[in-house]
Amino acid sequence: MKKKRIILIVLCIALVFVGVAGGFGAYFWRRSVEWPGKAQNMNMHTDFPKPENLPAGNGQKVKVILLMGQSNATGIGRLKYLKENTTEEQYAKYESGFDSVWINYCVDNHTNCSSGEFVNVDLGCSVWPDEVFGPEVGMAEKFSEAWGDEKVIILKYTYSGTSLYYQWLAYGQRGSIYEAMYKYVNTYMKALADAGYDARIGAVCWMQGESDSFEEHVYNRYYEIQDNFVSYLRKDFAKYAEDGGICFIDAGISDSPCWPGYREVNGAKEQMAKESDLNYYFSTIDAGLEWGVEPEESPDLAHYGAMSTLKLGHLFGEYVIEAYNEHHAK
Repeated sequence: MKKKRIILIVLCIALVFVGVAGGFGAYFWRRSVEWPGKAQNMNMHTDFPKPENLPAGNGQKVKVILLMGQSNATGIGRLKYLKENTTEEQYAKYESGFDSVWINYCVDNHTNCSSGEFVNVDLGCSVWPDEVFGPEVGMAEKFSEAWGDEKVIILKYTYSGTSLYYQWLAYGQRGSIYEAMYKYVNTYMKALADAGYDARIGAVCWMQGESDSFEEHVYNRYYEIQDNFVSYLRKDFAKYAEDGGICFIDAGISDSPCWPGYREVNGAKEQMAKESDLNYYFSTIDAGLEWGVEPEESPDLAHYGAMSTLKLGHLFGEYVIEAYNEHHAK
């Protein structure tokens, strides 16, 4: 009798093991079929210091715009060419910054950041502050023109050369870059609230997709992964959202030969914009943004030139203003 009981126990354990192993096996098999390739767990720096010099808000309502993506969102517009192609007055304005538009930025996993502080948008908020600038400059120019002295805050979190499929997300779920970005945004939205600001996120500006244009199984899934990404953003930041929701402003990638799947990536972006009036898409190709124009001695095929980086910011700014007029009107 005792021997029979032992055999039954062993059989039960074996059946449980087979069931569990089979379940896990099926899970990993499904994952490998649905999400080919291996997600990359990035070593992200998530030490986001609290601002020490943030003035008291006293209940002031502020518009918050998130700027995210990879290197063209970071900005590789060379200051040399911006200076050559603008007037002295224009360049001086960009250099001195915009008092009504603050930015808190973390670029390329802390390669350059504002150390937790909210500062005026100027030419030093990209990866190499003495050499290049980002689209936030053009955004700030449009915001200051449209909204005057109203306070606008850009939270900029970008990581050059990164994939939405492999690094921001992982198998369609929140990945290591997303989680770091979430902590960053949450840290500084809380800091604004603690300082007495009524800060609401009204829009996300997204310039990304180049690193997802190399592999067919990736760019053919770009719609799905970006749809997941936007859903996570709206869910995770719902407590900070404007009453009309969070608008998603999506810039298409260029037709550079560096990006073989640009048509599929841009097609996915365009499809998303048609499915919700909170989603917006603009074609950087149709807008005439130029790549491969500078530096003269070795043209950069992957990044927009200085004037196109400025124009990218202008386009983001114009679409954000349109989105606010349509969804967040007073």
